Parts: sequence; structure tokens; C-alpha cells
Amino acid sequence: MVGKRPRKGRDKTSYINYFKKAQQFSAVMKQCYDDHNYDAAALNGIHAIISGIDAVLVYRHGVVSSSQNHEDAVGLLIELIPDGTAQAKHALAVIRKKTLVEYMDTLCNAPDALEIMKHTERFLVWVKTKLPSNE
Repeated sequence: MVGKRPRKGRDKTSYINYFKKAQQFSAVMKQCYDDHNYDAAALNGIHAIISGIDAVLVYRHGVVSSSQNHEDAVGLLIELIPDGTAQAKHALAVIRKKTLVEYMDTLCNAPDALEIMKHTERFLVWVKTKLPSNE
């Protein structure tokens, strides 16, 4: 997208709710994987990434992406937090699988879900470094 990426303002204190959602999605992702529910694990990983992006953007800049395309949220993250470019690659790798996981007639297998989990866990470790340490 050329120019300013679409965004909506949010109260900066609400970052904690986005972070809690990311943690919840991450925990469910792991449980679903352990239960061999690989599609549910993958989808929860995707949602954990989206909530993690929102947590950082809200805490740092009081905004979230307002685009329907979740890849734009990654672009906004890179735009507003340039030192997160390397970590944003983990987010992008996961978000690019959203349509396949959520809307297509294929199923995830253990390696597919595990790949999403690894990217998600790495990204959320970084997210935590961008938020206050008491969270």
C-alpha cells in the first residue's frame, strides 16, 4: 500500500487486553496441538499473532490496523516499529497461512501446525519485550 496504512485509534491502556488475548490464543494453540487438533492449533496461532501485533501497536502508538487484510497489520508494525522488522517476518509467515487454514478444504497436519506454533512463539517472545515487564 502506498502512503499511510489505515489505522484506528485505541486507548493505550487497552494494550493489556490484546496481550491477554494473544496469551489465551497461544495457550489454546498448544493444547490443541497436544490433542492433535492441528487446524485449531494453527488458527489459534494465527489469532495470537494478530492480537500480539495489536498489543504492541496499541501500547507504543495507540493504534491498530483498520485494514481487512491482516498483512497490512504487519506492514503497519514495520512502519511504526522499525526494529521489529526481523520479528515481523514470523508474523507474516503465519498470517499468510490464514486463508488456507481457515477457509480452504485442506487440513493441517502436525508439521504444518508445528511450523505455525514455532513462528507464533518466537513472535510472542518479542512482543513481550515491547510491553511493560509487569505483564
